[in-house]
Amino acid sequence: MAELRTTVNSLLPGYLATLKEQKGKQRYLEKLKILDGVDPYEISKSDWIDDVDLWPGMTYIHVGMYLLLGPSPYSSEDLLNYKSLASYVNFTSGWVRQILVKVIANKRVVIAKVSSCLTG
Repeated sequence: MAELRTTVNSLLPGYLATLKEQKGKQRYLEKLKILDGVDPYEISKSDWIDDVDLWPGMTYIHVGMYLLLGPSPYSSEDLLNYKSLASYVNFTSGWVRQILVKVIANKRVVIAKVSSCLTG
C-alpha cells in the first residue's frame, strides 16, 4: 500500500497518526485495504457529494455483518445492545445533520456531519 498523503483541506488530516494503540492502527489499515488504501479522512472536503441517490442500499443486516466480520472494536454483546452505542443515540437524537458520499474503489463511503457539541 502506498504511503498516505495528508491533505490540508481534508476532513481530518493526519487521523491515522493520532491513533495511539498499535492494534487500532492495524485495524484501521486493514479497513483501508477495502478502499485500495485510500484514507477517506484524507480526501478533500470538496470531493464529497451530498446526494441521497448515491446512498448505498443497505439494511441493518449489512451493517451488522460488516461490524461482525470486519475489523471492529465492538463485541457481539455491544452489537446486540446497539441502542446503547453512542452513534445510535446521537443519530436518533437528531445530532446527525448532513450525510455525504464518495465513491472509492467501486464502493460508496458515507460520512456525516454532526452538530458541533458532539465533535468537541
